[in-house]
Amino acid sequence: MMLALLSTLIIAQAPEVTLRRFALVAGANDGGSSRVTLRYANSDARAMSKVLTQLGGVDPRDVLVVEDPSPAQLLQALEGLQARLVEAERGPSRVEVFFYYSGHSDEEGLLLKGERLSYTELRSKLDALPAQVRIAVLDSCASGALNLLKGGAPRPSFLVDASSSLSGHAFLTSSSADEAAQESERLKASIFTHFFLSGLRGAADSSHDGRVTLAEAYQYAFAETLTRTTSTSAGPQRPGWDIQLVGTGDLVLTDLRASDAKLVLEAQLGGRVHVLGANGGLVVEVAKAAGKPVELGLEAGDYRVVVDDGAGHVGEAKLTLGPQGAQVLTRALLTSTTIEATVRRGDEPRPHLPVDVAFVPPLSISGGFSRPPRVNFGVGIIGVRVGAVDGLLLGSVGAWSDDTVNGVGIGGALLKTGSVNGVAVGGAVFVATGDVTGLSLSTVTVATQNLVGLHASALSIAGGDVRGAQLSVANIAVGDVRGTQLGVVNFAGRGFGGLQGSVANVAWGEAWGAQVGVLNIGGDVTGAQVGLLNIAKTVRGTQVGLLNIAQTSDAPVGLLNIITRGHLHLAAWTNETSVANVAVKVGGANVYSFLMGGVNPRGANGKVNLSYGLGLGVRARFGRWYGELEGSFEDLHQPGQTWQSSVFSTGARLNVGFQLFERFAVFAGPQLHTHIAINALQDVRTLSPWGFDVSDRVRLVPGVVLGAQFL
Repeated sequence: MMLALLSTLIIAQAPEVTLRRFALVAGANDGGSSRVTLRYANSDARAMSKVLTQLGGVDPRDVLVVEDPSPAQLLQALEGLQARLVEAERGPSRVEVFFYYSGHSDEEGLLLKGERLSYTELRSKLDALPAQVRIAVLDSCASGALNLLKGGAPRPSFLVDASSSLSGHAFLTSSSADEAAQESERLKASIFTHFFLSGLRGAADSSHDGRVTLAEAYQYAFAETLTRTTSTSAGPQRPGWDIQLVGTGDLVLTDLRASDAKLVLEAQLGGRVHVLGANGGLVVEVAKAAGKPVELGLEAGDYRVVVDDGAGHVGEAKLTLGPQGAQVLTRALLTSTTIEATVRRGDEPRPHLPVDVAFVPPLSISGGFSRPPRVNFGVGIIGVRVGAVDGLLLGSVGAWSDDTVNGVGIGGALLKTGSVNGVAVGGAVFVATGDVTGLSLSTVTVATQNLVGLHASALSIAGGDVRGAQLSVANIAVGDVRGTQLGVVNFAGRGFGGLQGSVANVAWGEAWGAQVGVLNIGGDVTGAQVGLLNIAKTVRGTQVGLLNIAQTSDAPVGLLNIITRGHLHLAAWTNETSVANVAVKVGGANVYSFLMGGVNPRGANGKVNLSYGLGLGVRARFGRWYGELEGSFEDLHQPGQTWQSSVFSTGARLNVGFQLFERFAVFAGPQLHTHIAINALQDVRTLSPWGFDVSDRVRLVPGVVLGAQFL
């Protein structure tokens, strides 16, 4: 019934022109000192951005992700989005905008770093966005224990007003009246966002047409969120909505045909299907009924799929999805497995022993206990093993703590712990199976979960996130790095946020911040790559290097930019200095570099001169008009004397162009050249009929450039 109701309300105009979508995605773990710090609001925002750019028709250059903003910063981002929408409306494209927020809130507004952004002001900003369709998804409310709740006590939902009339708007909230929006430690995400994203990747495609509409995505997220939260400590969570769209047709949010790879669950499969990535993280969760296939849009890569039919039968399969391909998961590919049994920590408290002295385990005071105790001080002549530490653990050769060390742990050759809150020192190897918050010093440091703090070793490996610094010859983080990696080689497997400074920096996932080194490799980079060779998939920021390679890059600055989805232009022009000039311009939509050459029959000392050089330019487009501001450096020499330069020339010009045809434009504008003679025997005054002499060897030549641009 709900799906039928939404289908009648969700209506979008059938576009006669191209569709251009913009997105502002915000995550806020930090709600202020009086609020519990969330774990997954920022990662939820990044996951939403990824789905929108992969399947939602949003160009990576048209999505802005902001993490832990203040109210002023979020409002500034909205104002910047509004300016871009105003510019886009001048073109032939139909414009739609998507706003997403995950974080803290109360009954009055969003809570950002302890400050409040009222719903009144937020809604006013959203209403002012000039677009045919405005979609807002807010995942926020309260906070709890086993499931972390966003905000404070459960409050009535907002932006849900049956009496409002918001033509062209769709507002979705993760919770309804008197309920709380909840985070799940198992999902590593907000419950509502997790199922909303799963729906967008294909789990919600109830019509099986390869497209997910707003109605389908909301219906799926509503049902799954309510089912998942029925037995939580915060109670059931029912998402809310307020949708007022007029026109004909359904509003399609994602198109599975745009995915890098597809996974098809065959019709005979039934039950709850979990698709896990190569790092073990849950990517998509599907409640699938037998009878019809389900198609999921995913990234190319390795996956583990677990199918629980609800009747005690669990099967799994490991798959590799290739780019631009589809793989069908059948029951024949599943191998039988079991659901891992887990035990809550703290169900059985450890015995307490103030002091433990050991020769080697189990020759120790604690040897008589049924399980290793929690100690305040533990020392081993050779080695010592305890259950947990609140104080000091010291072993001359090795030290071992099954659980958390709150204090200092020192092992001569080996230190093995659970989590660490304090200082950990292992002479050769330090291994932690939990989070490390503080300082660790070792030749080799291995942490299977998060590292939070400063870690100095020859080799640092973290299986989870790194929030702080790794100082080493080689740093490896399978999770995200939100801080600094400094070493000879830095590697971040899933993503990176902060600074990588090394000879070689690699971030296979998304990178936020800066990579500075000889070689920089990134997936989707938001920030900067600075090095001799920079390679990335998408760069929202700048690349500075001799060679920059990317699919798209906002501002590539280099000798050679290879931007496969960027701009390639051939330009020809004439000016006072050279009768004929040509240039190849390569780069992004707004920043580019170029290689140029020219011929001047009035060369130095009256002889013909050839020139070659390079330059950098920035471009702004206004419909069929565009402007280019360029700077260049040229070497002038006589034919056959390439390495015997006679004059250097620097130039600055402003090109104002008009696009006559799709691949042909004309331009003109003012320019200023500075000619610098190599020695006193060369006369730069012969290079142009007019100019201003700064000295015997330096001449300023103002003028005009006239030319055409192709491709």
